[in-house]
Amino acid sequence: MNALSGDASLFAEVDGKYGVYTLRELFELYNQGRTIKVPTLLNEHGNIGWIEIKDVVNFGMQPLKRITLATSRLFVEVSEDTIIPAFGHHLFEGNKEKIFLKFKHVNNLKATQDPRCNNSLLLATRQPLNIPEGDQKEWNYGFALGYWVAEGWLVKRKRKNTELSLATLNGFAKKKGMTLEEYLEYMTDVQNVFLAIGQADFERGYVDILQKHFKFSKPYKNNGNGYLLYSSDLNYIHLIKEYTEGHTSHNKCVKNEVFNRSWKFLEGILDGFLAGDGYFRKEQDLFKVKITTNYRLYNDLIFLSKALGYDVHLHNGYFAKSPSSNKLYYELQLSIFKNWHRRTAFGLVKERIKSIEDVGMKEAFNLVVKPLYPETDKRAIFNHLFFTAYEILVSDTMKTLEPLSAPLVEPECEIFSSLVNS
Repeated sequence: MNALSGDASLFAEVDGKYGVYTLRELFELYNQGRTIKVPTLLNEHGNIGWIEIKDVVNFGMQPLKRITLATSRLFVEVSEDTIIPAFGHHLFEGNKEKIFLKFKHVNNLKATQDPRCNNSLLLATRQPLNIPEGDQKEWNYGFALGYWVAEGWLVKRKRKNTELSLATLNGFAKKKGMTLEEYLEYMTDVQNVFLAIGQADFERGYVDILQKHFKFSKPYKNNGNGYLLYSSDLNYIHLIKEYTEGHTSHNKCVKNEVFNRSWKFLEGILDGFLAGDGYFRKEQDLFKVKITTNYRLYNDLIFLSKALGYDVHLHNGYFAKSPSSNKLYYELQLSIFKNWHRRTAFGLVKERIKSIEDVGMKEAFNLVVKPLYPETDKRAIFNHLFFTAYEILVSDTMKTLEPLSAPLVEPECEIFSSLVNS
């Protein structure tokens, strides 16, 4: 039985739209009759495609183990008999004609005190989202959105409209060809967007980017070296409301709609966030990010990075003291490398296991992917692979592989490119 934590997140396509979902959410969507596809390894060339799932199984509460990787600290929580595709010794030799894979059950994986002796797992380096490339304007819009997620907040409307103000608004509505009700909805419940900026943001050109497409007030001093910008531009307000949720550092996050616009838009979102809440360490070629306890946003940053092909490393959180209230709060940390400094091949990277530990009883699920090849075809091993939990490669096989594939469970499996045309 393959069983994965219901909290495991993965990219999925639901009714033709991309997004990030937990297995628990996909179970609910499948039972609503939605069409769901997941990114699956298609062949020995490392090609990834979207394959429809034919079932989502709920196993109820199951004892699970957490497999944590040594370099990135990414992890997946699975049952001990889940089948994990590991790497073969020749995967990164540069021979593009073949991929070596070996399959192991979790209870047979090795995690010792000497990491050099541990098994390695495979991660995907990028997702095959079929979206437009986009242009500089798309990047600018994404940047303005990402900067707001890092440094902004909203001020809601407080005053109720009077008879006189409604008459004025009705005049504005007619100019736009709307009814009064449509115009009130168009205005939204947000009065102003505020952004906290620093002196360096002027020097780095961030403020110029923000002001390129949206109207802002003149910056005014807040405290110390800080400044505030505010905007009542409805175009900016609509952008924020369409692609994000929440309005404080504890609940702000992006919606799945961001993954359906353009690559430049995604790139701009992450660049805008890093401009506000990231610190670039030139000597290590990475962005260090620290955020308050907001696990949804933490997950968003991981999957935005993964969509763009960036390398993400997680770090232990810690308690910090607020300079304003002197109270302790928990801070989450991660690093984002825009360039891979580890060897990759076939769109995959191998990474050794750091630890395997019991995490107790959790609600567990499994996706069953529609088969690509007949079971008599040697490529049938690709019928049972999908990416989950931060792109770690996992098999969806519900039981131990049958006699045809049984030799692949433990020994190394060599797959030749000639099989593609067999």
